[in-house]
Amino acid sequence: MPVTLQENYDVLIVGGGMVGATLACALAANPATSQLSVLVVETQPLPSTATQHGVHRSFDSRSTALSAASRELLQRFGLWDSVKEGACPIQRIHVSDQGRFGKTTLNREDFSESALGYVVENAVFGSALAARLDSMEQCQVCAPAAVHSAVPIDAGMRVEVRLEESDEAFEIDTKLLVIAEGGRSTLCDQLGIARSSHDYEQHALIANVALSRPHEGVAFERFTNTGPLALLPLLPAEGESRASLVWTLAGEDAQAFSELDDEKLLARLQEKFGWRLGRFARIGARAIYPLRLQLAQEQVRPHTVLLGNVAHTLHPVAGQGMNLSLRDIDALVAVLAESEAGQASAIASSSLGSMAQLNRYLSAREDDQDLMVAATDGLTKLFSSDAQAKVWLRKAGLLSLELLPTLKTRFGTRAMGFD
Repeated sequence: MPVTLQENYDVLIVGGGMVGATLACALAANPATSQLSVLVVETQPLPSTATQHGVHRSFDSRSTALSAASRELLQRFGLWDSVKEGACPIQRIHVSDQGRFGKTTLNREDFSESALGYVVENAVFGSALAARLDSMEQCQVCAPAAVHSAVPIDAGMRVEVRLEESDEAFEIDTKLLVIAEGGRSTLCDQLGIARSSHDYEQHALIANVALSRPHEGVAFERFTNTGPLALLPLLPAEGESRASLVWTLAGEDAQAFSELDDEKLLARLQEKFGWRLGRFARIGARAIYPLRLQLAQEQVRPHTVLLGNVAHTLHPVAGQGMNLSLRDIDALVAVLAESEAGQASAIASSSLGSMAQLNRYLSAREDDQDLMVAATDGLTKLFSSDAQAKVWLRKAGLLSLELLPTLKTRFGTRAMGFD
């Protein structure tokens, strides 16, 4: 079927993964931005057509931990009703340091919340996004396709979109170019947007595991000498209790562990984690990802903004990456929805994508982003070391959380995504 694209869009989103697609839905859900014309350009087919072309990388076997505050944002974006059917509530969070004294637990009852957070399989999230995108009149999805170039023009950006299957090219003007194509953004490279990077010399082994005992909604974060080991509760499948495993491994161990057969890998996991969830009965498809901290040196330019991993790629400790991006999306939509003096709506505003507007967005987000970067980076370095001073600091920190109710409440409130 021939693809018909307009010559102009108010917003052009490069990347139709979880962040880019969620932004499109958030724009449609806000009355002040719902009439903006939006084009989403994605190099891979989205879930609605994935059976023909393979699985989109954002919607593979991984899962996403969503805070209680993120649930409220997804409700605002019109997505939660679809996502919640596949969301497992987190009733309790258990944090410990393997083989050492010191642990802390957070219970939902202590915070008057129905759940501390939720764990959603990315495939479920992707299906909800695809269904919502299909229903949005003002949004068009172009996939598989790629943005090959972008250059500034008066009051906007001009991009070249090329279709993968026909190699047909389109020249499109947009008032706001949103780059949300992940940490390896070729468009950022082309635009000369520099990114700083710190290699943790760690890899995350990710898989779903079947448990011999019900997890009862408990999320475990165990810090080991190689890094964090997280087991996040999933909804049962075919009567099996399941959890999402995120196992941080030193670089030299990652390849060796990935080559172990299931029985040997589960035995190593059992040894590392223990028996709190009973026996690890089965493990699903595995994936291994290198871990690094990567930060864009510019998140905004005139009529251009970066979102998601291309703006900030964090270590998965504490599962804050997507939660941070959802707060970024909420702030960006709020700024775009602001009417300038004498302007009736965002769509009529000549300031859409201006530096004044985008600087307001950046100012609103800098403190939160800086805090999350410092927290995840600091935790990773603190809990991945056997240096005696850091061991004692970990013990003191976990013990303080357990013995000081005010500190523990503050920690739990922040973990749920609330200020």
